[in-house]
Amino acid sequence: MHSSLVALGCRNIAVALLAPLLLVGCATAAQRQYQTMASAVQSVLAQAKVCTSEIYNSPEAAPLRAHSPQDMREASLTQLSDSSLATKQEADAIIALHPRVKVCQKAILDGFMPVDAAVIPILTKSYAEGDDDTIQLLQKKMTWGERVHRGRDRSNILLAALQAEGQRVTAGLERQHESELARRQAAANAMAQWAQTQQVVNAVNRPVFTNCTGTGSMVNCISH
Repeated sequence: MHSSLVALGCRNIAVALLAPLLLVGCATAAQRQYQTMASAVQSVLAQAKVCTSEIYNSPEAAPLRAHSPQDMREASLTQLSDSSLATKQEADAIIALHPRVKVCQKAILDGFMPVDAAVIPILTKSYAEGDDDTIQLLQKKMTWGERVHRGRDRSNILLAALQAEGQRVTAGLERQHESELARRQAAANAMAQWAQTQQVVNAVNRPVFTNCTGTGSMVNCISH
């Protein structure tokens, strides 16, 4: 069912956009951006989990749960080989739940838009393909097994696309991080050089004082 793809999409985004970005030292702009993204992703994931779970576990979805797992990647052999067509009761359930699924999907898209807009076309493409398969299921042109099989394959394609986008984002943040560290090091070197030069200048310009003491015909002078 649709909600399984919605939930899967969210989990895959988390894996992709929260890929390890091992940045050390004082926080750079890239690190702060990463933390902002991570916080936003976690917030969207929490909301999406509630939204999709409520749909999947709702009484209206009861006729569908035997045919479709919440996570398409966890489809059983029985579900993948299911040769049955959607019954009227199942079709009615799909149609009744569809608006709620779309609400979840829109919330996910809205949540990720400010995080990484490049993710949006990846998700909308997957959502549209899922709708197309659901129409085929409702028209009895596709069995439950075919629907789940295609959903599982589409989920794997979605995961690969999100991972690629996550790698692109991570690489960009790493480059920004390294660039800022290089600028910080250059500034530190310049400050050190300035301090060393200032010490030399101060030594050259320092006034010389001479103190002389005498005893009889002997005079002893010390300059400092």
